[in-house]
Amino acid sequence: MTFVRATVILMVIVLFSCQGPNRKDHLKTDTAIQDEHNKPRHPSAGVATRRSENEAKDVMLAEDIRFNGKLKRFFTMGEFETVFGNPDSIRLLKDDAPCISIFNTETPHDKYLYKSGSRFENSGDSVAVDEFWFRDGNFIIYKGIRIDAYTTLQDIQQLFPAAVSGRIGMDKEGKLWVITLKEDYEDSSDGQVKMFFRDGKVIFMHWWLPC
Repeated sequence: MTFVRATVILMVIVLFSCQGPNRKDHLKTDTAIQDEHNKPRHPSAGVATRRSENEAKDVMLAEDIRFNGKLKRFFTMGEFETVFGNPDSIRLLKDDAPCISIFNTETPHDKYLYKSGSRFENSGDSVAVDEFWFRDGNFIIYKGIRIDAYTTLQDIQQLFPAAVSGRIGMDKEGKLWVITLKEDYEDSSDGQVKMFFRDGKVIFMHWWLPC
């Protein structure tokens, strides 16, 4: 009797061994892997991606700039005279008839002030930098870093790597390199900050606005 019972147990073991792994359990494992793969990403992952994209855009905020180490982009006429002196020349905006202006006041007395090649827009007592040339010792401090006529394209690349890598090439005169920077991280402004280079060194910057 004991021999018969042992024989039956042995046959049962052999029978289950020959069936191999349970297929149903295997399918459950595949389904679990697929479910894990199809799980929606955590919202923070999307936010992190958008933040990385913003950081990749080279942005030059006006608030981070000090012209000649003292003035922000917008200042008063008195501050202009203190830092830059008297303008070399003055021209009414209405004579140039630009398609767009910084202050957008369209008064007949709005002016362009010119000093050492730079151009400033003036409306009433308010002045704004439109085009700034790194001449006659003029410079800017950007986030504590000085940018002047001796600053090279390689120096600027350390500050704005993507913009330098994607530089536009030559301008219409075929002599100047130009890079384009954003005015803000949110792309709320259509304007751009353009920096121009000759012989590998920065020569001027311009706030460009579309018409």
